[in-house]
Amino acid sequence: MTSFSPCGGGTELPQPVEAKLFCALLYAEDLSLREVLGALQAEWGEIEFLGPQWPFSHTSYYHSEMGSPLFRRFLTFEKPQEQEALPRLKWKAKEMESRFARPGGRRRVNIDPGLLLPDKLVLASTKPAAHRPYLGHGIYADLTLLFHDGSYQALPWTYRDYASEEGRSIFNALRLRYRTQKRLSRGRGLRW
Repeated sequence: MTSFSPCGGGTELPQPVEAKLFCALLYAEDLSLREVLGALQAEWGEIEFLGPQWPFSHTSYYHSEMGSPLFRRFLTFEKPQEQEALPRLKWKAKEMESRFARPGGRRRVNIDPGLLLPDKLVLASTKPAAHRPYLGHGIYADLTLLFHDGSYQALPWTYRDYASEEGRSIFNALRLRYRTQKRLSRGRGLRW
């Protein structure tokens, strides 16, 4: 097997910037959200932001498994994550979903981890699609939003709740917050 050495091994490649870890929670009303938030905090550290709860009415895709009504919430964590951690984060989220499932295995919560970056928002997915590059370990990167002209912009495949004005305004505010944090800590890497 041939070993891979980028640039002939003599050039240092820039390190990718750390990302803000966020989660999108989709949950049934019979779920103890406090328990889920406690489990997430135990795994990924302090929750920095917990967005408002709103009814999830963009699709009925999850109703057969999770019931109805369903609710959506976005949250972020204080500790930044390396971008290559996305597959590990997704598998840990799936493990937590199982922990809170109903008897018989039907989920009561869908935990979608993702990375908020200065130029994009990326979700982890187990479902292949043309716009989802494979990361390994059964996980794909879903490019969900791009930052352009001063705001995150939806793409043709962006889920409707992320593409909504409310969703994008939350992510724009989180980007601004993280940008300020990086500036204050004089972080290196891509300029936020």
